[in-house]
Amino acid sequence: MIVDKRARQGIARGDEGAVPLEGMIMDLAYQVADMTIPEIDRAFPLATAGRIATDLAQWREFCETIIKGHDQPDRNERLIVCANGRGYLKALCMTRVMQTEEGPVLDVPVQVIATVVDEDGVRRAMHDGLVALAYKTGSVLRETVAA
Repeated sequence: MIVDKRARQGIARGDEGAVPLEGMIMDLAYQVADMTIPEIDRAFPLATAGRIATDLAQWREFCETIIKGHDQPDRNERLIVCANGRGYLKALCMTRVMQTEEGPVLDVPVQVIATVVDEDGVRRAMHDGLVALAYKTGSVLRETVAA
């Protein structure tokens, strides 16, 4: 199992700690996991770059709704971030599991990658994390092109 460094460092989502995407094989220079409440403001520049949000207050409300909905069986959206070894967010995506005629599909309508140093590494880590999430949710991954 790949351990999420942020969980070891005490960065928490609620009382249970950051939730790693277990069992994934990815570039170990990056940590891919569900966004946590403390990461909401840090992810705002990525959200504006991806045209997800333009207002910080609305962004906070949007993220908190999705993050708090993880424990509700009728909620299927997630916000996933990719952080480098220093904790800087390099990618953000929104996912949702959709039921189709072919079965469940992990849809990724928005994906933003923001780095000039290692775009391929970030893209690969995010893809591997999404593949792991699709497996965990029993769905097939369907991605859009990253911004």
